[in-house]
Amino acid sequence: MCVASSVSGTNELTIQSICRALPLMIEIQNYQRCRPSFMRRVHLKNEAALATRPDNFEGLENEVIKGEVSMAQLANLKIIASQLNASNEPEDLDILIHTLVTGGQVAVESREKECCRQFLLAISNLLPIGCIKLATYKDQYLPEYSSRFNLIGGPHNMDIPLDVSDVIVVRVMPRDLSIVDSDKMSLENCVIEVRRRPENDGSGGGLPQIVKRYRDLLLDADVRDTLLESVLRTTREGWMHKAKICYQMKHHLPASEIFKHITGVGYDDRQVVMYWTAGLSDAYKQHVIASLQHTRHMSIPQTSTTSSR
Repeated sequence: MCVASSVSGTNELTIQSICRALPLMIEIQNYQRCRPSFMRRVHLKNEAALATRPDNFEGLENEVIKGEVSMAQLANLKIIASQLNASNEPEDLDILIHTLVTGGQVAVESREKECCRQFLLAISNLLPIGCIKLATYKDQYLPEYSSRFNLIGGPHNMDIPLDVSDVIVVRVMPRDLSIVDSDKMSLENCVIEVRRRPENDGSGGGLPQIVKRYRDLLLDADVRDTLLESVLRTTREGWMHKAKICYQMKHHLPASEIFKHITGVGYDDRQVVMYWTAGLSDAYKQHVIASLQHTRHMSIPQTSTTSSR
């Protein structure tokens, strides 16, 4: 009788701990069926590579992004969206965003390095900083780049192996070469077109909610400058919160049950959450582990007391 009470008390304690730590629950049944993405490949190679500190970027000259967002970047972001939406393949905008937020690779090719840099800096505003692996320009595409970078620039007609299936290749061609040296260069003076699409571009099923959200924001003429920056930041923070909950839950539940119940996350959103979970910082992950260890340590004396009775 005492043993049964002890077991029951332990189970209740575990359930209460999960409920306190996880105010939301997310469904991820069969998430393993999702096609392995950029971050999943990196995870298989080295889990440590998933935790990216804000200053851990690699570019042509080890470019460092401090998280500062310029109005020029946001203006370029809207120009990218406008051009792709007005092209003969308007779904290319959705494909670009979908590839970006689910862990695929975006490769930008141009004869001008600055065009690659401006394009990549602009679209990086759609990702949390921990998910950005950036090389603004590489003279050639090496095999290891498929798992090393998710944002990469390179020369015109960059040779990317066909076995890299989750990459979207965008070409940026300036109309006026006299403006490409400016840090505030506008992509409005460039022609932007998609040259290659990923095998799984999301067109065969529903789109993640964040793809639709980003698309609507970028195409809305009334949302710009500081308002756009604020709304993008709020959107990123909302999905990062779901990623944090997901990371907490994997320490309590089997992988097949992690995303059991969630408010506002459907089947099509799961790959986004998993990818953004991979981009959580070392500091956050260590904090979660320390909290779990503390909770388990605190539960031991209570269980022993119950058993002795």
